[in-house]
Amino acid sequence: MEARAHLLPRLFIDVVLPGTIAALALVLALCIQQAHHLGERNEAAISLRMERLVNQLGDDITHSPQPILDRALLEGQAEQWQRVELHRRDGSFWSSGSSTSPTRTTYRSALAGDGHGTSWLSVEVDTRALQHAQGLVWLLGGLCAAGILILAWLARVTLRHRIMEPLSQIQAALRELTHARHPALDAAPTSAEFADIRQSVEQLATQQDEQRRDWATLQQENAAEALDRLRQSQAATRSKSQFIALVSHHFRQPLQALELFAGSIDNSGDADQQSLFRQMRTSIAAMTRLLDALLEISRLDAGVVAVKPVGFTAAELFMRDRTSLNHEAAQQHVTLIWRGSHHQLHGDADVAANLLYQLASNAIANAPHGRVLIAARRHGQAIRIEVRDNGPGIAVIHQQRIFEEFVQLQGGENERRSGYGLGLAIAERLARLLGTRIGLRSEPGRGSTFWFELPRMPVLERHSSPHPPSSPAWRQAG
Repeated sequence: MEARAHLLPRLFIDVVLPGTIAALALVLALCIQQAHHLGERNEAAISLRMERLVNQLGDDITHSPQPILDRALLEGQAEQWQRVELHRRDGSFWSSGSSTSPTRTTYRSALAGDGHGTSWLSVEVDTRALQHAQGLVWLLGGLCAAGILILAWLARVTLRHRIMEPLSQIQAALRELTHARHPALDAAPTSAEFADIRQSVEQLATQQDEQRRDWATLQQENAAEALDRLRQSQAATRSKSQFIALVSHHFRQPLQALELFAGSIDNSGDADQQSLFRQMRTSIAAMTRLLDALLEISRLDAGVVAVKPVGFTAAELFMRDRTSLNHEAAQQHVTLIWRGSHHQLHGDADVAANLLYQLASNAIANAPHGRVLIAARRHGQAIRIEVRDNGPGIAVIHQQRIFEEFVQLQGGENERRSGYGLGLAIAERLARLLGTRIGLRSEPGRGSTFWFELPRMPVLERHSSPHPPSSPAWRQAG
């Protein structure tokens, strides 16, 4: 593993190797010292014996030195003497023994003499015993070095077995924990420190298993709760849809019937009766607009409006409510201008027409005796539908509030007008239903521009003859 590949050599280099090198250096120094000591001791013994022999021989040339040499050779067998030679100043030569060993060393010592010459003594010594003793010293040193290397190898094996393997197991256990799996720890005996770490890992694994079970239980409970809420929401949506259908049926029909009855009343009465009838019709129309707007918001919030994207042109979009918008513009003395009817669009034509109607009706109501431009123009890969008026404009601090229900700006920024402040709230919901948003650019005194974007009609649909969808049966601005 990675820990073994990096930590084990590091431990061996930092802990074991310095001690091993120090021990090997110490063994080497001891071997060198012992071999040198053996050589010095051997030389000291030979020098001492030769000095005694020189004293025995002296400078007496009247007697034969052969017995002394023979006896010295016999006594020097302990130092492996092979041959003793005496060279006197008169030219005489005396010797004892023979040199047959190939490994011999010659030692010389001068005798006392005068100006006519010097006598000297030479001894040939066999050094095989010394070399054997020194070799034995080096052999023992080599065995010690081998033992040190074996101990170093055993230390490395111990590090791997006692430290690296438990550490690798703990590392594998932690890796299993990070992958949300229960680790399998070996029960082999280790040191007390690793036993404590293993126990901590086991406790951590147990706690993780408990937390995983608790989390699974919590997820199941949350899933069940979410499913229950979804069922309740679906039931509430169905109830709301049923309520909308019920209100639409039981409230709209009586209001329409009441409007028809009020319109069919004879207008031949006096002025007071005619004024009363006009107020009645106005109140009925206001109630109808409010009910229509509330029902529209309820339908959009309930999610019962299904979007059916088709291809259509901007001219078809403009023609949906052109008559109704022209009538409203005429009542407010507003000049209504249409531009860009040749563009090809893609989306739900009914929802887009309703959105455009809400924005255009809001612009007409806010620009009396002014001008409103409704235009379609290309903007990138989409078509932007713009509604621009030259009304009083909207301050930045109010540009988000106007999309809330029952919000109407008054005073210096927007005069009080008929309606209930629901038109832009409906438009904002219709834009979300189309998968777009309403943009706004406005400044006080410079009018307002509302827009939304629709995708361009795909090329394959442009060659087909689209069937213009039917206009909604009713639609009123809020």
